[in-house]
Amino acid sequence: MKPKLYFLFCFLLIVLFTYTAFSKWLNIEAHLYAMRNQPFSRPLNNFLAYALPVIEIITVVLLVINSTRLLALYLSLLLMALFTAYVAAVLLGLFGRIPCSCGGVIELLGWNEHLVFNIFFLLISIIAIRLHKHIHA
Repeated sequence: MKPKLYFLFCFLLIVLFTYTAFSKWLNIEAHLYAMRNQPFSRPLNNFLAYALPVIEIITVVLLVINSTRLLALYLSLLLMALFTAYVAAVLLGLFGRIPCSCGGVIELLGWNEHLVFNIFFLLISIIAIRLHKHIHA
C-alpha cells in the first residue's frame, strides 16, 4: 500500500507542476502582467515570472527520474511552502495588492481555498518524502 500511495503522491505533484508551468507559458502575457504586479521589487518580479515555470518543469523532470525523486520531493516541499507562505501573507493583509499569478483554473480559487489547496500539496510533499525514505530504506 505504501508504494502505491508514494507513486500516487508523486504523480499528483507531477500533474500539478506540469499543469501550472504550461498554463503560465500558454498564457504568458497574463502571467507576466500578474507577476509584474506582485508586491515585490520589479527585478524580482521579472525574474520570478520566467524562473517559476522553469523551476516547476525541472521539478517535474526530477520527479520522473527515480534517482532524483527525493531531491524533487524536497524541491516540491520548498515550492509549496513558499507558495503557502505567500497565500498566508495575503490572507493576513501584509500586501497592499494581491494579484494571483497562478496558472489555469487554480487562479479561480479564492484565497482561503488557495490556502487549503496549497496545504494539501504541502502535506503530500511531506508524506511522499517520508514514504520515499521508508520505501528506499
